Amino acid sequence: MDTENLPPLGVLLLLILFMMVGAGIGSGLGYLAAQLQGLELNTVITGFNEQSPVEERNLVRVVNLFSQLFVFTVSSALTAYLVYRQRALNYLRLDRGASVNILSAAVAFIFGIFIFSQFLYWLNMQLPLPDWANNMEGDAAEMIKGILVMNSTGEFLLTLFVVAVLPAIGEELLFRGIIQQQLERMGQNPVLAVWMAAFIFSAFHLQFAGFFPRLFLGAGLGYLYLWSRSLWVPILAHFFINGMQIAGQYIQKNALAESTTEDVNWWATGLSVLLIAGLSYYLYQHYLTKVKPTEAEETPLQP
Repeated sequence: MDTENLPPLGVLLLLILFMMVGAGIGSGLGYLAAQLQGLELNTVITGFNEQSPVEERNLVRVVNLFSQLFVFTVSSALTAYLVYRQRALNYLRLDRGASVNILSAAVAFIFGIFIFSQFLYWLNMQLPLPDWANNMEGDAAEMIKGILVMNSTGEFLLTLFVVAVLPAIGEELLFRGIIQQQLERMGQNPVLAVWMAAFIFSAFHLQFAGFFPRLFLGAGLGYLYLWSRSLWVPILAHFFINGMQIAGQYIQKNALAESTTEDVNWWATGLSVLLIAGLSYYLYQHYLTKVKPTEAEETPLQP
């Protein structure tokens, strides 16, 4: 089979197949990890919260590690390799880096989006949610609070790896490296592909109270991928946002639990808009003058 001529829908279906298989493998390994510790996985997950003991917290982290690894990273890598073979790194844009200036601008850009997303989160919270969505939000909140209880350096490093390093790699491989690129192939509209991939990125998390801020964050990462044409740029930005929150939570205990979204810091929101606008212009100009001309000279990977 000539996999390099596989249409976008075929690539996405292959990806979904690998994700389903990966979910099964990840679940099986999580169950095995629980058995080795003498714990019942379903019981741990059902009652998991901030008061859960360290053994249960680490088990949940390990379960999430297997899920992230096989559902996102491995499935994306396998899809890229089976479709593009030796050119998989080139297809994913992992064979090119970025200058320090662009990486610094990308981090500042995504930080601005993170600040603005606090306003979007407040706005999102004003929308009424059905009972089933509220129940899911409550369960997700308890899970996050429990994972972010870190009483030792070891817990911090494990949490940083599971919540910041793996998602930065795996989710960017999946949502930007494959989904966004295939949507761009499908519609020949890179901006539409950015927002469609961001929508899928936000919906995949199944946290409805944070849908709009995560949508905006996903779009920001998508634009970084589009403007730089290097997957390392959104990977670094993604890691920065997640890692910053993990480090902040570890340094200032219970910061997440005590945070509030009742008021909006309008000064911070306004400054974030200016930061986003200025860096968008800078990164877009870099794309027009440095990235796009070089891209036009490349031999396309797909027909």
